Amino acid sequence: MYIGSVEPTKDNLWMVSTDPEALGDVEIVRMKQQTVEYVPALYKIFDEIIVNAVDNKVRDPSMRRLDVVIDPGNKENGYKSWISVYNDGKGIPVEFHKTEQVYVPELVLGHLLTGSNFDDTSARLTGGRHGYGAKLTNIFSNEFVVETGDASMGLQYKQSWNNNMRSRGEPEITEFTGKQAKDFTKVSFSPDLEKFEMEKLSASMMRVLTKRVYDVAGCLTDVEVTLNGKKVPISGFESYIQAFCQSTTASLTSKTNKGGSVVNSSGDAPSSGPNHIYSRVNKHWEIGVLPSDVGFVQVSFVNGMSALRGGSHVGYVSDQICRRVVELVNKKYPELSVNVAHVKPHVAIFINCQIENPTFDSQMKEYMTSRPQTYGSSCTLSERLLKHILSDSGIVERVVQSARARQRADLLKKVSSSRSKSTSVNVPKLEDANFAGGPRSSECSLILTEGDSAKALAVAGLAVVGRDQFGVFPLRGKLLNVRDASMAQLGKNAEFAHLCTILGLRMDDHYGTKDARLKLRYGRVIVMTDQDHDGSHIKGLLFNLFHTFWPELLEQDGFISEFITPLVKVSPSSKRAGAKHELETRRFFSLPEYFEWKASLDRNKLKYYNIKYYKGLGTSTSSEGREYFSDLDQHLVDFHWSGESDGDALDMVFSKARAVDRKAWLLNEYSPDAYLDTSSGHVTYRDFVNRELIQFSHADNARSLPSVVDGLKISQRKVLFACMKRKLTGEVKVAQLAGYCSEHTAYHHGEASLHSTIVNMAQDFVGSNNLPLLYPSGQFGTRLQGGKDAASPRYIFTQLQKYTRLIFPEEDDVLLSYADDDGFPVEPVYYVPILPMLLVNGAEGIGTGWSSSIPRHHPVQVIDNLMKLLDAEEVGEDVSKVELAPMTPWAKGFSGDIRQTGEHSFVSRGSVQQVNTSTLRVTELPLSKWVEDYKKFLWDLVGKKAIRSFSEHHTDRNVRFDISMARSDLAKYASDAAASDEATGIDAGDSEALVKLLRLESPLSISNMHAFNADGQLIKYETSGDMLRDFYGVRRELYAKRKQYLEQQQQKELVYLSNRIRFVREVSSGSLQQIVRERLPKAALVALLKEHGFSPASSFRTTGVDDMGALEVMPLDRAFDDAAAMDDDCNEGEHDYDYLLNTSLVSFTKEVADRLQHEHATKQVRLHELQTTTPTQMWRKELDRLRALLLRETAFQASAVSRSDAS
Repeated sequence: MYIGSVEPTKDNLWMVSTDPEALGDVEIVRMKQQTVEYVPALYKIFDEIIVNAVDNKVRDPSMRRLDVVIDPGNKENGYKSWISVYNDGKGIPVEFHKTEQVYVPELVLGHLLTGSNFDDTSARLTGGRHGYGAKLTNIFSNEFVVETGDASMGLQYKQSWNNNMRSRGEPEITEFTGKQAKDFTKVSFSPDLEKFEMEKLSASMMRVLTKRVYDVAGCLTDVEVTLNGKKVPISGFESYIQAFCQSTTASLTSKTNKGGSVVNSSGDAPSSGPNHIYSRVNKHWEIGVLPSDVGFVQVSFVNGMSALRGGSHVGYVSDQICRRVVELVNKKYPELSVNVAHVKPHVAIFINCQIENPTFDSQMKEYMTSRPQTYGSSCTLSERLLKHILSDSGIVERVVQSARARQRADLLKKVSSSRSKSTSVNVPKLEDANFAGGPRSSECSLILTEGDSAKALAVAGLAVVGRDQFGVFPLRGKLLNVRDASMAQLGKNAEFAHLCTILGLRMDDHYGTKDARLKLRYGRVIVMTDQDHDGSHIKGLLFNLFHTFWPELLEQDGFISEFITPLVKVSPSSKRAGAKHELETRRFFSLPEYFEWKASLDRNKLKYYNIKYYKGLGTSTSSEGREYFSDLDQHLVDFHWSGESDGDALDMVFSKARAVDRKAWLLNEYSPDAYLDTSSGHVTYRDFVNRELIQFSHADNARSLPSVVDGLKISQRKVLFACMKRKLTGEVKVAQLAGYCSEHTAYHHGEASLHSTIVNMAQDFVGSNNLPLLYPSGQFGTRLQGGKDAASPRYIFTQLQKYTRLIFPEEDDVLLSYADDDGFPVEPVYYVPILPMLLVNGAEGIGTGWSSSIPRHHPVQVIDNLMKLLDAEEVGEDVSKVELAPMTPWAKGFSGDIRQTGEHSFVSRGSVQQVNTSTLRVTELPLSKWVEDYKKFLWDLVGKKAIRSFSEHHTDRNVRFDISMARSDLAKYASDAAASDEATGIDAGDSEALVKLLRLESPLSISNMHAFNADGQLIKYETSGDMLRDFYGVRRELYAKRKQYLEQQQQKELVYLSNRIRFVREVSSGSLQQIVRERLPKAALVALLKEHGFSPASSFRTTGVDDMGALEVMPLDRAFDDAAAMDDDCNEGEHDYDYLLNTSLVSFTKEVADRLQHEHATKQVRLHELQTTTPTQMWRKELDRLRALLLRETAFQASAVSRSDAS
């Protein structure tokens, strides 16, 4: 039998290192991996004896002491070493074996192939077999002594062997009685050092044996272990694990707390010590986990035996951990693509287990080979323990860091593989400078343009400055925000690689010195983007790239410049007008600058200018490009580094972690009139961020977040404006509508985005819009895929819903404020519907620094609360103190349950019923959980064997999954449901555990309701009631304006009709008959009408919306004022009375006269009605019409309360 090498061997082992400092009287024990020299065979014979003592704890749980003495001897006794192991567990029976004719202690320890554990047919949880183990120690000892006390027999036994078990002494049996008589076993031996090629026990051998004693102290629970009379400072397995805490890692980031408690067999509350996680999984398994920076570490014990090389039990436990880490990391960081092999080097696993009849690959018992199904117990880590390991061990962080380091190495190889000063590089679309990469590369400038059209403009300019020192490269869209980008993202980003190649940048180089910068292929970068918000963002992203990887280049003044082109160009409409009015051509590089100039100009002078807006660099002609480059200095602005505040500004804007700072920045720094002053020829990065880039960030919020007034984002408002402008009451293709909208609303972001906006505004499936403003004619998407299954915009049609103009009254159009896009009026700043559509249809959005999530509500409940406020106002009450009815989130067609779980939180719950003892039926899903996604989730449950199978029975609007489960599993959930509410009987939906298993709940938060108010301020609304009150004030004010406007309009129309009636009468039979009899010049006729007190047309001209959707001043009746309609200067002009003078002969007939009188009387009645109707009454009337219309539909009748009941 092999017990290991008898020659000294060097190996890397964990050794005990006692800290000289102490906490009170307790030594601080640290385990450190060190190379030590020892004799494996000597270690093995010691281990056999100590494992027997550990086994005794299994046979006798009352065992409380284990004392080990290791005496290396000294010079006086010839370095005779002496080792003894004592335990107070049940002793060896002191009785005579009739068959073998010897006492049992002698039979067990002095005869080969005998022992109580030798029968492999019985399950055992011990390490020794007493077949060879302890006898081998006897064989390799000069002297071997066994002592045992058998209290049941009242006898104490002692026997010794000498000369490698060749010489046997006679047993000494004495009486062993009295109260102090307690079972024990003590085995002592003096190893035959000559057989191990040793003269004495070396210090390193002593350390190895000492470590084994510490191992035993860690494996035994409730046993005091001493070494040479001194208590070992390890008590239990958790204490043992703590000794490794500072040895497996360089620096730990664990969030665990000091102290800890043992986990019970159900897997509750794992205990945490400093930088460790420990759990007693069950009575047979204890585990500990530490992060590792030194590769995979396993320290494990099987039935008290040290499995130095691990075994199947280590893989059994570590694989559970590694697989969950892989799952989490790949889900949270999909770009990293880690596997178990990537995780394992960062795990240190500690196991103390008891296995039935373990098998090993050798008698050394260093590697266990038993299969898990033969263990006799299981070690399935609880979900809670696994989550604790994932969140608190520090393993996940190390895996992520390591994966990123690998990706960085790959990226370095990819983008830094070529020589930085190559004179030629192969990059598509690059127009390389001739001197780039050569001795004069520092004189070269790389012009980075926004797209190919801008490149064409720059290339046209090269005809002026030449191509030796100037290169041009077009950027494809926006650069990647590299500040928080993963190495995988950088590696896949072609634009980043191209810039590194073109400029000769290397990621691991530093360019803080002039000599270092001479390695680059270009000495300067010139950014040439459109002078709009997106152009500013591209510049910011470029600055962010350099600040992230090469900040020293930004600190070099003049390394980055901006090529500015005009946004607006004004020039005299003709040479004659320019000379007469002393006009000159001017260019403006920012809109605020242009508007400031425009406001300072006399209105009459402005009409002699031609005004050209440059929508982008592509608007400039090639000749203008050559003009720009001929005066290059006027068009270049250098960026200057003013200090750390510049870098902090860039970090604040682009770092994901600084969302709070971005909020404060937008609140404190934003001004709509601010612009970057480039007149000095240089600006700081901080000024660029605070005065130009901030405009993009604000515009991003304006595009992404809704208005509390109309519930719309800008793109949605543009679509609605286009539909109303087109009077879209008939169907039109979505693709055509997008084109029309883009043309008439100055939409700058591509029609594909408009397609999505239009489709979303028309969707009506459960979880989309409660009141879609557009009608979906065709397949606009279903709840199967959350709308992603919509047909192509070329094949689907839409139009305004019949109720849309009821919600957005046409009478309001003239009263709204309209946005301006380069001097062209577009959609309103906001519409003012008759109810807050933001509450009705909800909204989701992510902007810069802010996001918003506003749930949908029942429109009838919203109307009823508006009615409450109207009721209060009409009786003179303070509407701010009116108690509103609760408005719970609600979705049209949703058959599940929405319940409040906190002050600012709700949950939507799907529906599930138990069909029979093994079948469940899911008939509703939580809001925003789509059928296809849920089906994938159910397949995961099938894979985990949580359910057996499922079948589908859906329609496009209704959900139905029939789920098959094991009867025993379903019975547990049914009993849970019954226990939760015995009065209602068993309903699967009552089982919280089942709802959790099937994920039939999703949160609806009202803690992030951000929206723009009427003043354009971004406000956080705490409740839906706050939003409704804010809306109420704006809508109430507009009704007052509408009433005033309509009254004025009616009065003007009455004046108009009165003048026409009087004119007909006076011409027919009164003081104006001379108009018919005499041929008077027009000037005389105008004077005569003025003399008789007739009103000029200018006195009753009104404001309206023209066919293009823009506001204009128009006559009341175009048929009588065609000339005036063509003349903007009609006040006191010759066309003031054309509406009378152009009266046709038929107007003097009785029929027309009677019709005019009837119209006059009708309008007087209408004016009286308006004057006696309050704004609140106007509003109430329109709300009543909408409410009645909605309640005709069954879906809105649910949860709606009649007004009479509410009152």
